[in-house]
Order: sequence, then C-alpha cells, then structure tokens
Amino acid sequence: MKKLLILVAIFSLAVSAGAQTRAQNIIYTPQSCWRGGEMPVLPLNVLIDGNLRAFFRHVGAADWCSVEGENRGPLSSVTMPKFQPDDEIEYFFVVADGKRVLSRSPQIYRVKVTEGCETPWARHTIMVIVNCSPVGSGQIGSAMASGFTIGDEIVTGSTPFGSPDNPTPPVGTNQ
Repeated sequence: MKKLLILVAIFSLAVSAGAQTRAQNIIYTPQSCWRGGEMPVLPLNVLIDGNLRAFFRHVGAADWCSVEGENRGPLSSVTMPKFQPDDEIEYFFVVADGKRVLSRSPQIYRVKVTEGCETPWARHTIMVIVNCSPVGSGQIGSAMASGFTIGDEIVTGSTPFGSPDNPTPPVGTNQ
C-alpha cells in the first residue's frame, strides 16, 4: 500500500512539473456592463512592456476587430468604440512586440451593453481607430481566439499534427 501511495505521489509530481503555464502579465477585472452609446474605458494592470491591444467582436460574429490601448503599467487602459444598448460583446487583451505575442489575457470576456450602466467611459476622445480583419484573413484576433481553446500546456517532443516546418504528421496518427 505504501509503494502504491509513493508511486501515485511521484506520478502526480511528474505531471504537475510537466504542465508549464505562462505567467499572468495582464491583470484585469471584468466590468459587469458597458454604457450604450458611449466609449467604455477598460482599466488594466500590464506587467510587461509592449503594445497593448484589445480584440473584440459582437457575440456570434465571425470577424474580430481591435483597438490600440495605452500600456502604462498599473495605469494601463483601452478605450473601446461605442456600442448600442442590448449588444453583447466578446473581448480579450494582448501585449505584443510587432507580430510576436508576449502575453494575453487569461480568457475571453463577455459583456452586455445597457443604457443604465455606470462603468467609466471616455468623454473627451475625438477618435478611436478600429482595425477589423476580414473573415479568414489569418489575423491575430482569430488566431488568439483559437489559442484560448488550446490552453497553456507546452508540447514537448513530436506534435500530434503537422506544421509548416514538418508538414507530415508523426507515424501512428490519424491525420
């Protein structure tokens, strides 16, 4: 019985040591709602240098749009465009250096836009530049959204699928 417990303990330590996760560099408290007809301001704490960007879309839409944020460490913020009451929006944050993603928010957030919401909004912003990618263009928003379904495990050894470097899947896979 002792040997079995020791083996279980060793196995659980090996599994937990093998599953590496990324450090959380974007700290954000989701807002319960956004005010309709106003540009919501989302405060964040970003622990690394890089370009802060928020990706968003209407729930059920295929294409992602993005806006630049201001990375000022614990005083970082992103000003989103105006949405209409009763819209539902999905969004997440990325810190990037050029095309290389340095960090991402731990999940895709979801918010409802209402008329009576009292969360902060921008009062003196003249323009927010929104970049929307066409469906299937391979832009970072679609790639990051797909990445949220994968998780943070680091794959070592041969992968279970092909890649541009090695297009043929490993022997023994059904792909």
